[in-house]
Amino acid sequence: MSLICEIKASVIIPTYNRCRSLERALQSVMQLDFPREQFEVVIVDNNSSDDTPRVSSNFSIAGIPLKYVKETRLSFTVARHTGAETASGAILSYIDDDVIVSPGWLTAIVATFEKYDSLGIVGGPILPIFESEPPEWIQRCHPMSGWLSLLDLGPDQHETQDAYGPNFSVRKDVLQLVGGFPADTIGVEAEGRRGVVEKIYVGMGDVGLCAKVRKAGYKVMYVPEALVHHVIPPVRLTKKWWHSRLTGEGCCNALSYQYEHKEGSLRLLSRSLLSLMKAAKHALLFAICAIEKTGKERHEFDISYHLSRAKVEFLLARKPDLAQRLWGVALTGVQPEDTGQLSRFLS
Repeated sequence: MSLICEIKASVIIPTYNRCRSLERALQSVMQLDFPREQFEVVIVDNNSSDDTPRVSSNFSIAGIPLKYVKETRLSFTVARHTGAETASGAILSYIDDDVIVSPGWLTAIVATFEKYDSLGIVGGPILPIFESEPPEWIQRCHPMSGWLSLLDLGPDQHETQDAYGPNFSVRKDVLQLVGGFPADTIGVEAEGRRGVVEKIYVGMGDVGLCAKVRKAGYKVMYVPEALVHHVIPPVRLTKKWWHSRLTGEGCCNALSYQYEHKEGSLRLLSRSLLSLMKAAKHALLFAICAIEKTGKERHEFDISYHLSRAKVEFLLARKPDLAQRLWGVALTGVQPEDTGQLSRFLS
């Protein structure tokens, strides 16, 4: 009689039309030093139109248990929840399709969860691999590296506040206990491609889940050995992309705040005016830095953030229930034929 080995962890990869990146991520998973019979891979195809099914099929031949599921509803939160529902492991280790995991990544995660019963989430370093040389202004914006989903909290393991989505592991029972991920994004990231609906940033996603888990009495741990590298394409090193990213963050923070606090129209109008004043302040600082020829980029992107937040707060003053509606859409997803209607929410 053959022994059935326990699946301790499920590596979950939500993906959309990035089959080459997915293949690279899967190749790194094949190099893990964790026993192959004790983990599985769950690929959640968020309705890709490229070679994602073929790449997934090829990987399934490599001897690691693989589950491939097609999720037609476009929403990062829906894709994550579909992965959790499909997974067999008690530990759900989420990675993005554009990361490369280190050989000891999963071993460090599982060992840490087994050591601490009160632990709900494990995160680790997310270091960059730049596909092209970063411009000098990226280095000057180093404190904003979170916009590239990078994380480095040092060489020591310690309790922390947050873990980031490209390298995010959670106990399955804890995820169920707190009601799953909060809303994240709707649609998909265009990254400059024509004909692709640009996503709407709605809620706090992985960071929001960390808050829910901490509130439930569980800890979030940073584990330096749980290392991944995040591949940064050239498009994410352009000012156009960064303006788009900060515009999305402004929208997200305005919607998240309104979802939580449900303020009235007058308060929302005052918030919108305050955001406009902050944009004006950064415009002045930008002008001063431009004259002095130093450090203007941080203020340049802050202008985009605060203008976006002001716009959405003004819209919320007219439609105070919009945040709740968008939150619901993010949790249920949209069908591909409906994505062309997403822009109606923010107009």
